Amino acid sequence: MHFLHAAALAALGSAFVRPAKRGTRTAPLCTRRAQTPRRAHAWQRSLDSIDDDMWRDVRRELYGGPDAAAPSTLSRFERYCVARRTALEEDVVELDDGRRLVAEDQHYPNLTAKAIWSPNDLGDWLEEVLAAVPSVRAEVRANAETYHESRWVDTYGHDGAYDSGWGMVDLRDAEAVAFPRTRAALRNAELAPRRRAVARQRAGKAIHTHSDRVPWCLTCHVALEGPPGAAYMIVDGERLDWTPGAATVCDTTFFHSAHNDHAEQDMHLLHLEVFHPDLREDERRALRVLHNYLGDARERRADALSPFVAGLENAFLLDP
Repeated sequence: MHFLHAAALAALGSAFVRPAKRGTRTAPLCTRRAQTPRRAHAWQRSLDSIDDDMWRDVRRELYGGPDAAAPSTLSRFERYCVARRTALEEDVVELDDGRRLVAEDQHYPNLTAKAIWSPNDLGDWLEEVLAAVPSVRAEVRANAETYHESRWVDTYGHDGAYDSGWGMVDLRDAEAVAFPRTRAALRNAELAPRRRAVARQRAGKAIHTHSDRVPWCLTCHVALEGPPGAAYMIVDGERLDWTPGAATVCDTTFFHSAHNDHAEQDMHLLHLEVFHPDLREDERRALRVLHNYLGDARERRADALSPFVAGLENAFLLDP
């Protein structure tokens, strides 16, 4: 019954099953909504209600009330929220003469587009993480090789596409208890509400050229252990080596690939998605608040769809 789950859970995305709307990005985040058909299914009305409640709660926490006006400093955040509500996940825009892609539902306006950034652009917290590399390296060396292989999620080789050799252990996962020192090293890090992981690029493998399509965060890699000079990224045509004990920072909306040319030795590193340096502190807080509510709403959507999925399964399982 996997196809039933897929059909129902497709509605769990941030935009639901609604047509993308164009030219509406300047509308306040809680005043734009697609109209639900009068004869919409009960589950669709339930999802719409969860959606509306979430956006009201976001506005209440950030602005003081569901109908309060947003401060001018959060005008870019407002436009981002409109994009989250009105664009479909598969909608993308090609920018900078085809050098990068941005997902329509992740559009955050007026951010500097630069493929390679300096680690100094991230602030003092990165120095604290780099100082902890010897301790983190020892922990990863002791645990990563024996960690349950199912926890190394190959984010590019699924569905038999190809074996990229890239895997991650998400440090937000409650089961990632094998890495307490690693999580402690990140306690003061200015991380975006996205991936933070122990990552691995296997020997002799590579990730094909692609774009991550999210412009409001950058990707920071802290190399822990691996073959010097043999493991690297190519970002917008520029080589970015992973050197153990050092950090690299890049904008992965630009087309990029990852490589480990060594025949035997894997590269281990920290994969951290960090806020774009152009974002002010109030915008970073707003993004954290929004993504907390998005996570809660995702769980509520799953609960709301459970009876619908069960009903479909029962219908198909009944004897003719």
